[in-house]
Amino acid sequence: MHQAPPTPDHRPDHEPARLLAVCAGPVTAFRHLQSAIHKQVLSSLEQPLPVAVDRLGVRGDEQAETGIHGGPSKAVYMAPVEHWGFWQQQRAQIGRDEPMAYGFVGENLTVHGLLEASVCAGDQLIIGDVRLQITEPRIPCLKFNWRMGYAKAAKQMIQSGRSGWYCAVLESGNLIAGEPITLLPGRQLMSIADQLRLQQRALERQLDLF
Repeated sequence: MHQAPPTPDHRPDHEPARLLAVCAGPVTAFRHLQSAIHKQVLSSLEQPLPVAVDRLGVRGDEQAETGIHGGPSKAVYMAPVEHWGFWQQQRAQIGRDEPMAYGFVGENLTVHGLLEASVCAGDQLIIGDVRLQITEPRIPCLKFNWRMGYAKAAKQMIQSGRSGWYCAVLESGNLIAGEPITLLPGRQLMSIADQLRLQQRALERQLDLF
C-alpha cells in the first residue's frame, strides 16, 4: 500500500508543487449505493508509471452519478496531501487509526505544495504534457462520511476548508508521479477557499439531511 505521510496544513514556500500520485477506480457497490470513491494508485513516487489523461479524466476512472460527478468541468479531482494529517487525527479519535493511502479521499491526483487558499477557479496547472484548469471546490456527500468512518466528515470537510478541487483537462497527455506542477494564475477573482466559504451555510444545511 502506498501511504501518504501526515504533513502540516501549510505550503512551504521553498518547495515547488509536485504530483505525488495518480489514482483511479471503477464503480463498485458501497453499502446500499454505487460509488467510485475507492481509488487505486496507478502512478506513485515508488512506481512512477505514465497514466493517460483525456478531457473526461484519468483513464480507467469511473463515476457512479454522472449528473453530479465527472464530465468535462469536473474531469479530475485534486487533493493536497497536506490535509492527510488532519484526517488521520479525526479518524484516530474514533479508533480508525490505519494509515491513509493515496486516493483515500477519492482523489485522482494527490499533490503537495498547493492549497485551497492559494489557487483559484480559472488558474491553469501544467504537469508534464498535461494542462489542467481549476474549476470549483469538491462538495462531499454521504459517501464521504462512510469512507471516513464517521457521520460528520462531509460537514467537517466544508467547515475546515479541506475540500480539494476539480479540474477540467485542457490538454490531454500522460501524468507521471513526481512531476513538478507549474501554476499559471488566471484572473484570481476568488480562491477555492473563499468560494467554499461563500457556499458554506447552504452546504451545511444540505449536509444536515444526511
